Amino acid sequence: MTPDRYRQIRDLYEAALERDGDNRETFIREASNNDSDLQAEVRQLLEIRLFSPDFLENGPREEPVRVSRKRPTNPPSLLSGYRLPPELADKAVRRLGILGLISGMLAPLAYLAELYLQPERVMLPGHVPLPLVSAALLFLGGLAVFALSKVRFLPAVQILNVGLIFEVLGALAIAVSEHGGPRPPQEPIHGISWISLWISLFAVTIPAGYGKSVLSATCAGFMAPAGLAIAAAVNHYPLPAWNRLLVLFLPVFAAALLSIPVARYVHGLGASVSTAREMGSYRLLERIGGGGMGEVWRAEHRMLARSAAIKLIHPEKATGQSYDNLQQRFEREARATAALRSPHTVALYDYGVSEDGQFYYAMELLEGLDMETLITRHGPQPPSRVIFMLQQACKSLAEAHDRGLVHRDIKPRNLFLCRLGLEYDFVKVLDFGLVKPHQQNRTQTELTGDGLLPGTPGYMSPEMALGNRADWRTDIYALGCVAYWLLSGRTVFEGETPMSLALAHIQLPPQPPSTYSSQPIPTSLDDLIMRCLEKAPSRRPQTAQEVYDLLGNCNPSTTWTAEDAAKWWRTNFDPPT
Repeated sequence: MTPDRYRQIRDLYEAALERDGDNRETFIREASNNDSDLQAEVRQLLEIRLFSPDFLENGPREEPVRVSRKRPTNPPSLLSGYRLPPELADKAVRRLGILGLISGMLAPLAYLAELYLQPERVMLPGHVPLPLVSAALLFLGGLAVFALSKVRFLPAVQILNVGLIFEVLGALAIAVSEHGGPRPPQEPIHGISWISLWISLFAVTIPAGYGKSVLSATCAGFMAPAGLAIAAAVNHYPLPAWNRLLVLFLPVFAAALLSIPVARYVHGLGASVSTAREMGSYRLLERIGGGGMGEVWRAEHRMLARSAAIKLIHPEKATGQSYDNLQQRFEREARATAALRSPHTVALYDYGVSEDGQFYYAMELLEGLDMETLITRHGPQPPSRVIFMLQQACKSLAEAHDRGLVHRDIKPRNLFLCRLGLEYDFVKVLDFGLVKPHQQNRTQTELTGDGLLPGTPGYMSPEMALGNRADWRTDIYALGCVAYWLLSGRTVFEGETPMSLALAHIQLPPQPPSTYSSQPIPTSLDDLIMRCLEKAPSRRPQTAQEVYDLLGNCNPSTTWTAEDAAKWWRTNFDPPT
């Protein structure tokens, strides 16, 4: 296939994604100029539905590519948008219920007190009794929020969202009540609106995140002029002069502005409680990385004083997967990694689920950098060093394949180059989150079904991109892509979207890495990488052990020794502190 033909298929496919139903089919026929082969290619890709349109716009993710076909299911113990432990969320809901009860009881009492003390303001002749209407609405709304906090037929996150809506509507009711009648033009304005106190109370009651706190406080603040406008329109009196409006509303907007950092502080306290929790026998010390669905922390065992890396997985960031499905995937990753004994597979110490519903597992803390960072910082590596690193990765994969496991997400970020004791350039294979048996087993849970497409587009084998069943030769293809990256500093194919990358892996022939390398690459190594990148799995090396042996037969002009590795680390990597 020529590059022009490839671009033609890609452009038509991406344009067809924007159409639905009959419009899509009509568009394909018209745009293809009756090219039946082109139509067939595009229809095949549409049936595969590798990626969703929003993914095409946003580009690759750090986590495996997914297509959501099921309604997302939030984990039962996490609050999307609030990120609080369940007990703190329950306390926030209880506080909201108490605030609703108090406001509901005080509203009619305040009206009766004002009716007794200054009836001329609340019972103006010929005017709609807006203070009475507002008191009634606050009474009903407050009791409804209180009842909701007790019955709990909605999740806590939705109850807190209802509370923010009550904040806005309550501010409107207060404003309408305060401006139920006209103010004498010459009467000085004393005091501040009760809306200021109302906004402040909600800031400390509901620990909302930044976006929700800004939205709710801003909307509540604007209810002050909105209430005045409504009251003036209903009771037919003119609006005050602009300078009097400024005096009226300035305290309200000041309170709204100040409530935002207060709400953020309260939210941060709750979130820090969640983060500061001990994960099993480990205490979190410092965040050292993250992305996608999880983050990695430096931790310490409470009894052994042993350092470890804790990987936290946030289920609320996943789309298209149920909490139970995610938990099964997490447990499978942990068990699969723990079962492997190769020194080149990251060692796993412990795993579990925290009290606030986050998955975690403790693994050995590595000192070094992944192979993506290696090339980004230091450029393409000598062939002798690449051979040395790839052979170690082959040892890890050979054991996994021998146990019937396929990694399915081999990429530079999952190959970690470290200093281990007195050994340098020691490779560790990370993240067996997509590991899967390569033999059919009806009792095995298929965690990548229901619309999930595993892997990373730049390192995805053709069979995975087509949605076909992957075996151990998928890892060999990905390892060839990694070798390509290490030698040339670029991926096998480059594309603007994951879709274009997948198409390239499926249909385009790769160029040898020596084409882009600034240093001589042995012909045997060049040929081996091209064999690993064959479209047909049967034409690739059939095992990781075979790749290991073939790497040993490559003859670089120089040999990478332990002394070379130690010198590189002393020169380029800071000593441990």
